[in-house]
Amino acid sequence: MKLWLGLALLAGPLAAQSAEARLEGRVPGAAIPAVDSLVQRAYAEGLPTEPLIQKALEGGAKQVTAPRIVAAVQVSLGQLRDARDLLVHGGDEPPVTPGEVTTVAWALRRGLPGPVVQRVLVALPRPPRASAMHAVADLVAHHFDPDSGADLIIAAIGQGLVPERLLDVSAAAARELQRGHTHAEALALVRQELPNVPASPKPTRSAVARARRPAAPTPP
Repeated sequence: MKLWLGLALLAGPLAAQSAEARLEGRVPGAAIPAVDSLVQRAYAEGLPTEPLIQKALEGGAKQVTAPRIVAAVQVSLGQLRDARDLLVHGGDEPPVTPGEVTTVAWALRRGLPGPVVQRVLVALPRPPRASAMHAVADLVAHHFDPDSGADLIIAAIGQGLVPERLLDVSAAAARELQRGHTHAEALALVRQELPNVPASPKPTRSAVARARRPAAPTPP
């Protein structure tokens, strides 16, 4: 225990120096002390620090002002804390892994309500969680009810669908919307197909070429 504590204390300044070196010249100088303090705080709490550094770098690349960068990093730190708490309340033994915290924080940023995220955490073991939350977030992006979307994805896993196929489930529900069904009808139809939901069609070469080809200039 003493050895681990000593290593942790030694690694703290090293982590801070690494953050400062990466931020220098890439974010406004006025933001660096505050961002560095938030990174050190996350490290001390056992939270992943990379998302905070990336958020600051993103703001610097977009030429965001120092106060807005600091505020955004503060929000990200709050999301990491919320993610850790959801994992612990969901039954994960502390300390939770940085990868799990990052996955849950990403789900919260995508707009998944905390109770829905916790339902997924409680219902599923670790390996399919990230894929499951990705699929639920995809459903929410298409304005499906978060709870109903989580129900569908958890049911798909329960019927043996592998994590790599979960986005096919959300895509199938979106296709039912395009066919004129309501959100509730779309979910019910896809649930009836489980576990034999068709794979999402791959885009044709011509479609990819059209997407990449720049538009022709408008004639005068």
